[in-house]
Amino acid sequence: MASIGNWFRVVQKEKDRLSELESDFEYRQRWITIRLVYFSGFLMFLSFGVVTTGLWPYLQDMDPMVEKTFLGIVFAAPPAGQLIFSPLIGWCSNRLSSIRVPFVLLTALFVFGNGLYSVVELFPVPSRKYVLLLSRFLFGISTSINTLNRAYISTATKLSERTGAISMSSLAQTLGLAVGPIIQATLSTMGKEGFMWCGLRINMYTLAGWICALVGVIFVIFLNPSCFVHRTIAAQEAMKTIGSSVATDTYEPLQLFSIWTIMIGYGVLMFFYVSVQTALSPISLDQFAWSHEESLYYLGLLMTGGTLCSCAVYLLLPKLCKRFQEHNVFLFFAILPLFISQLVMIPMGSKAIPMSALSYNNSTTGGCPSKQEWCNYIPPINDYQLTISYTMLCISFSVGIAISQTILSKQLGTRPQGNWMALYTSIGGVMRIAGPASVVVYVRFGTYWLFGLGTAVSGVVLVWMWYYKQYLRTTKKSFHTAEAQQMTVSET
Repeated sequence: MASIGNWFRVVQKEKDRLSELESDFEYRQRWITIRLVYFSGFLMFLSFGVVTTGLWPYLQDMDPMVEKTFLGIVFAAPPAGQLIFSPLIGWCSNRLSSIRVPFVLLTALFVFGNGLYSVVELFPVPSRKYVLLLSRFLFGISTSINTLNRAYISTATKLSERTGAISMSSLAQTLGLAVGPIIQATLSTMGKEGFMWCGLRINMYTLAGWICALVGVIFVIFLNPSCFVHRTIAAQEAMKTIGSSVATDTYEPLQLFSIWTIMIGYGVLMFFYVSVQTALSPISLDQFAWSHEESLYYLGLLMTGGTLCSCAVYLLLPKLCKRFQEHNVFLFFAILPLFISQLVMIPMGSKAIPMSALSYNNSTTGGCPSKQEWCNYIPPINDYQLTISYTMLCISFSVGIAISQTILSKQLGTRPQGNWMALYTSIGGVMRIAGPASVVVYVRFGTYWLFGLGTAVSGVVLVWMWYYKQYLRTTKKSFHTAEAQQMTVSET
């Protein structure tokens, strides 16, 4: 209980005070800012979680003639915005004395994007899908704040704090994914008609966007200079360890093969996570013949359960990394669950998929449309497969984000990491653009091809990561002395 109290009071531990790297006041400032950085991750993933389950039915309501392939384009818009602007944000973070102004600007853009998402109905029907696409693109630009998050945490934490801080950052993001579907599932009781207020329709889709915008406005208030103070410590710790007053003396040679290995692993995790997230709503409508309201409700429960499971893993992650080396945690708690999540989704049995009477799945009752000819001979996915697969996927993705970023940060050392973290984020953006192509594979070829290919690719990655896992070891070299000194101080 005392440790929980210290977490909320932001009290410096005695062993940290003895290091003489910062005063109690500076320690408090640094950790308040880090926790605001945590919340920004929660905010971005909250919006993503809210919109994911409702995007397809909302898109259909705004334009009944829209096809599933356009859904893939809409899902690709946020990562496209992130991909374009992340390098610029990373470049700026290495040169600005504080990241507070970019934080405020990107959060304001987040508010505007979610507000635009909620007023799509005000535009003519032919333009609505493009307005919705623009709103998601603007949201994607705002998620470039994740580049700032990663770069800042890497420089604002000591080496001994790094894994825990990144785990908490990822936990905040996962909680956003958990709370988002809960909000959307709760709002599903309003239905799509909702009510009119000041000329705006407030229903289960638009209210979700307004809630995200309101939380964004509140967050901007907390980004005032008295709360958000840019303060770093990683370079000071390294300089004290080697007895140097020049930060560049602490830089170690980059192990490029190791860096690219972990980035590729992260990219694969991101690709499959986005792939399943994009296809989840169409799959549920086709395979289970759910209505739009049922789809929102049950997928909300499914996504919440999966992310809560991930949260439990996050709470154990720092202790897990003390017991097992980080590269083994990445391999067996991220890549292996990814492979299992794809394997269990391969359809089995002899039952027939429920069919829709329409050629296109534009009805509100669900069922596989007759245009998808593979529905006539491929058995349906059952609810047990979907539950197990999604739970494993959430664990894989959440652990993979935390550990891959931890390993990358330690491999980069004390050098400014804005450009590298921008590259890391951009790889995720590319995968998030490519991931929605799963909808095309699903519509044209069916679940055998979608999850059969997923199993094959993730299996190859699993074997490759296992073979080269020694390259993912995090070496501390010059920091061994510092850790030994720290242990001696704590023992005395």
